[in-house]
Amino acid sequence: MASLFVLLTQWQFAQSTAVQPRTHAETETQVELTEHFEPGVAMMSDQADQMVYFTGTIDPERTVQVESRVDEGNVGLWLVSSATVEGAPGDNNIPIAWGWVPDEIEGDSAEIASLFEESTGLSVDEPMQIQGRLIPGEGPTPNTNHFIEPVRTQMLASAELVNLWNQPLYAGYVVAETFTVDGVEHTVSGDEVEDVAAAPQPEEREVAWLNIFYAVEWFIFAVFSLYLWWRFVRDDYLKDQREAELDELWERHWRSRELQRLRDQARQDKVAAAQAYRAYYGQDSDE
Repeated sequence: MASLFVLLTQWQFAQSTAVQPRTHAETETQVELTEHFEPGVAMMSDQADQMVYFTGTIDPERTVQVESRVDEGNVGLWLVSSATVEGAPGDNNIPIAWGWVPDEIEGDSAEIASLFEESTGLSVDEPMQIQGRLIPGEGPTPNTNHFIEPVRTQMLASAELVNLWNQPLYAGYVVAETFTVDGVEHTVSGDEVEDVAAAPQPEEREVAWLNIFYAVEWFIFAVFSLYLWWRFVRDDYLKDQREAELDELWERHWRSRELQRLRDQARQDKVAAAQAYRAYYGQDSDE
């Protein structure tokens, strides 16, 4: 039982730091989006914050501007467009955040396309390999007016964009960093728009104190089980010792009583023999 409790203690200590952000060696190694994450399912913690790549094109007609996005201490807006994903099940698209602007852009889809092409040197209709960080979708906000132009949202919510863009989407988005065509990488740079930066999560190892408490509790159980075992063995040993002492005392008492009985028996036999002797020779008892 003590060994089992010790194993449970080790397991709880391991669990106290098991559910933690993944290391940068894992998240910064690019993987293909279609092999890493499937559309139509919620994003798990071991899938988020991963650098991914996929091949697709950008649809400037499906673009929103997401408010309250910070870049180097300045508050502005993200430009988020729908992008096709080559090989995605059900032809699901994925939102990509590709640019940051300090103020709202008053422009239609043609102007958005022109802004992307000028800042990257690529055509929106040209298939490109997009590399970036996969981020879980945010929660939608109520009372958002989706009928104004240009379309602005407070949160980058896939569930909201599905209805807004009327197309199936991944349950998350990609913060695009580079766009590769014919082996040449392109980034967003320009006077009107800047690239979007998304740093990896810090590799902090927070301790789950509840698991630490359980580990200490299991260790106490292990010590207590050893104590109970010691008490059982000790009590059994003392019982055997007491029985041995009682046997020894009884043996000494029996021997003493038996010796006295034999002495009394011998004395009685001696008296009886003397009486028989005198009676045989006709001697008086006084003689």
